[in-house]
Amino acid sequence: MASIAQPQSHVQTPVIARPRVRTTGLWSWLTTVDHKRIGILYGVSAVAFFLLGGLEALVIRTQLIRPENGLVTDKTYNELFTMHGTTMIFLAIMPLGSAFFNYIVPLQIGARDVAFPRLNAFSYWTFLGGGLILNLSWIANAVPDQGWYGYAPLTTKFFSQGHNVDYWALGIQVLGLASLAASFNFIVTIFNMRAPGMTMMRVPIFSWATLIVSILIIMAFPAITIGLALLSFDRFTGTHFYTAYNIDPSGAIINATGGDPLLWQHLFWVFGHPEVYILILPAFGIVSEIIPVFSRKPLFGYAVMVYAIAAIAFLGFGVWVHHMFTTGLGPTPDAVFAGSTMLIAIPTGVKILNWTATMWGGSIKFTTPMLFAVGLVSQFTIGGLSGVMHAVVPVDTQHNDSYFVVAHFHYVLFGGSIFALFAGIYYWWPKFTGRMLDERLGKLHFWIQFVGFNMTFFPMHFLGLQGMPRRYSSYSQESGWWLWNAVASIGAYLIAAGVLIFLVNVARSLKDGERAPDNPWDAATLEWAIPSPPPVYNFREIPIVRHRDPLWVEKYGAEAHADEQELDVTIAGVTLAKGEVADESPVEQAETRLAADDQHDIHLPNPSYYPLMASFGIFLAAMGLLVNNPPIPIGALDLPLISAAGLLLMVTGIYGWSFEPAG
Repeated sequence: MASIAQPQSHVQTPVIARPRVRTTGLWSWLTTVDHKRIGILYGVSAVAFFLLGGLEALVIRTQLIRPENGLVTDKTYNELFTMHGTTMIFLAIMPLGSAFFNYIVPLQIGARDVAFPRLNAFSYWTFLGGGLILNLSWIANAVPDQGWYGYAPLTTKFFSQGHNVDYWALGIQVLGLASLAASFNFIVTIFNMRAPGMTMMRVPIFSWATLIVSILIIMAFPAITIGLALLSFDRFTGTHFYTAYNIDPSGAIINATGGDPLLWQHLFWVFGHPEVYILILPAFGIVSEIIPVFSRKPLFGYAVMVYAIAAIAFLGFGVWVHHMFTTGLGPTPDAVFAGSTMLIAIPTGVKILNWTATMWGGSIKFTTPMLFAVGLVSQFTIGGLSGVMHAVVPVDTQHNDSYFVVAHFHYVLFGGSIFALFAGIYYWWPKFTGRMLDERLGKLHFWIQFVGFNMTFFPMHFLGLQGMPRRYSSYSQESGWWLWNAVASIGAYLIAAGVLIFLVNVARSLKDGERAPDNPWDAATLEWAIPSPPPVYNFREIPIVRHRDPLWVEKYGAEAHADEQELDVTIAGVTLAKGEVADESPVEQAETRLAADDQHDIHLPNPSYYPLMASFGIFLAAMGLLVNNPPIPIGALDLPLISAAGLLLMVTGIYGWSFEPAG
């Protein structure tokens, strides 16, 4: 039985005429609501911020290449590691994941766009505004220098008189708004816009990861939003949520205020540890798409992989205190959260097992995407093992604030997320552009980056065990830390060389790269069933899905493919789990077929400038609090003029957006 309903050769699907709109030029990009273009905007912006964060990292490593170096001052060093961490987390890894969400998910589920195209555009422009707010601090000479984690009381007015912390706090709040808007959109899209026949247990793993990450964002970001709002109140209105005492400029205590610096740590890490999974789960989804394709085997234990992703997300909200073992919370909280930290390693280990089992016995082809995918499996495993070590409270106490922790989270976020994101770029590049990337340059990029990464971060385990603290701008000759710091810095230069090779590869591909066929990898999912790059409407006819790997069953037949009706997880001939895959009811199948057969209306929304207007209003509202401008008295509140103009522009944009014709 065919897995996808294909159009008959004698049928020409009519398309309703749409108002003439610009499809090229700057204005077309400023007003686009096409999920593919928004994905490209996210990707280009994220790569630009990634390069900026990488440049900051290179300056940090150059400063530490030898003892008592004077390349940058202590203050500049604090600014560099604060902005490097903030940039890589909020402006590079997260939006790179969003780029894939936007471009790939509607194609994978057989949809013509996301559920709310204008909200999608709004999320991108708001993200860009938040990124600009953070980095305009360089121009304003008010760069955040308190650390990317923003621990109180370093963020209070007593320790930071200027707007340094305010740029950081307001920028992240704007970025959080963008993330929430996108997350609601993807949840509705995946639940409501799947192609007929695509039950939830036929959704590709990457789209599952997108769904669960979106739920994580909605549940985690309110905590950091509350924390940043309280911080803004402390800094702009003189409240004392994070200060236990009111202190005068001389340092003398005036009176107790009832605030608590640990409140910030709880709010931050209730968000911060789920944020780790917000960063890594898209990587898991990408790798789960790539490994089966280049192993020529269906994904081992699909259902278990889905449950493992969901379990990681659920358990991720119960481990935040392992970031606070040294704060003196007591033996009971320490024991509980040590146990939960060990527990979350189980579903993560399941995924490593499933990827390995997928490759086992397969016909593996080590293309560039496959190399980066296997790179994630190996490097993330190292980071995961060092993470389990920190579930042991005495070990965590010993390693706290040392370079061992720096090594751990870079093996998770660079060895995990960045390797997978590069794998995704190489894998889906033909779909994005219709051209291939050069395999020789791609493999050279991988091996240089792989060697450079391990040269940079593995020696940091040794430095941490030798006692080198994090966030120090220099160290003495007598410390004995020079050798491994030099090795780490040389490794960082190798990583930069690998990224440069990648950029050369991209430029060559865009200029005169080899034309890509529609499905160059012989992959199994729906995005490869349409031309590369896809037409604006994605699918001329909405496909009817009959199998989890529809293109493989279409091409090779169901007999040559695993039977998805039974979920067998078998190791060494022993069946560990078995269950039936639920299909749509006959009524649901009839309804979805009728919807798919209505081929006389391909509805695509018109471009709109209202999302850009609303986002620009939010940008101005935040910037008005950071630059000198006259206040406007509104009752007891003096609202800065620029902020008032921004709020008015935002309301106007949302109003126009709400009443704009759909298309």
